[in-house]
Amino acid sequence: MDTMNFDGSCDPNPGGIMGFGWVIHWSSGKAAKEGSKEKKPSPTNTNNVAEYTALKEGISDYLEHGGKGPLQVYGDSSLVINQMSGKWKVNNKNLAAIKEKTLYVIKKHGLKVKFTWVPREQNSTADRLAMPASRSRPSSNASPFPSSMNASNDSSVSPQNRKFVADVNSTSVSPQLKVRINELNTDPSPGFRSFAKLKVGGFDAFSRKRIDELKTEAGKKPSSLILKEFPDDVSLQASALRWMLRGLATDLAIQKVKVDAQIAKKKKK
Repeated sequence: MDTMNFDGSCDPNPGGIMGFGWVIHWSSGKAAKEGSKEKKPSPTNTNNVAEYTALKEGISDYLEHGGKGPLQVYGDSSLVINQMSGKWKVNNKNLAAIKEKTLYVIKKHGLKVKFTWVPREQNSTADRLAMPASRSRPSSNASPFPSSMNASNDSSVSPQNRKFVADVNSTSVSPQLKVRINELNTDPSPGFRSFAKLKVGGFDAFSRKRIDELKTEAGKKPSSLILKEFPDDVSLQASALRWMLRGLATDLAIQKVKVDAQIAKKKKK
């Protein structure tokens, strides 16, 4: 069976340069086919979009070079693999559009494809190819938080300007929660319902941590930020820090806590 590994990257995420990489191994024994592309910065660019696009580009390249299938596809993106396999729903319209285009290409050519997740270390070649030569990196002197420390009072901050305490893809939250947080982080203007639907689904590693532990992990600047936003409520301060540490953008974490507070207030009436 022919195989293909794919990967995508966006730096910075979201809004930065996207890179797409894939490598095809032929069952016939002919030389492996490597491919890569990139896209200039755009507000709609994200890691998830890059990974989906890398999959689409890789399959198209496979077909253009005579691939007939069956094809075993490997990727280290649990989101893309599980959504393409039909195990997870696609709630993001940008990702849904790329998925539909990919499925159209597969169906058009009658290609039989199987999707399997692999850890990143088993996807190193595609990972390397997904790094564009023109990749830009933020200045080492750039602050990870708004200079005013007060840019988190609503959800109108554009995705490429959002600030983060933690990378959701590296945190210990569940795969399902990572999907929801990624969707919010890349949504230019998430609404009340989006925040209301964001749930941990029980307890996680951050749920039982006290405010002092959360402040230590998050650092001085986010701790100062939540103190200004919720000066008289330690519970809300802790909740905001928990969401930041889970990987939700700082502005969205504060908005999430405000939405939850509104919901709780209405229930008490």
